[in-house]
Amino acid sequence: MQRYLQLAFSAKFGNCHLEITAGGVFSPDLRGTVRHDIVFAFLGKKASPDLVGFLRGKYGIDDYIVVEVKRAAVTPQDVYQVKMYGDLFSARYALLLSPEPVPEEIKRLHKNVFILNRFMSGWQVSIGQWDESSEDVITDSWFPQSPF
Repeated sequence: MQRYLQLAFSAKFGNCHLEITAGGVFSPDLRGTVRHDIVFAFLGKKASPDLVGFLRGKYGIDDYIVVEVKRAAVTPQDVYQVKMYGDLFSARYALLLSPEPVPEEIKRLHKNVFILNRFMSGWQVSIGQWDESSEDVITDSWFPQSPF
């Protein structure tokens, strides 16, 4: 999953760094880029995004990426979890991946109360369906839209 996302972000935006952080370990390279290192006081082995990274542009870090991976269907709690990570890192890209299709209840909830919108930034969470056999996100599965 990390490799797929790193390649997809690099193809679309250029230089992408993405690392596994599910265990609460953040590389010095990643720590050194985060604008507000106070975020690490709230993260650890029990509460860290599964993947965190950044897009490096011509003049430095352009945007951050957080990814949360679930093994079951996405729930509203999962959405709020990835929104929290996105807000902590000021990440433009907050992704939630699951092997299950996006539940109709999540789609309806977003249509009515915009559950995927992120208050602080105006950005939103993107949910995708991960296909383990092809090691790829099913192209038409992104909701409400693809980050690429």
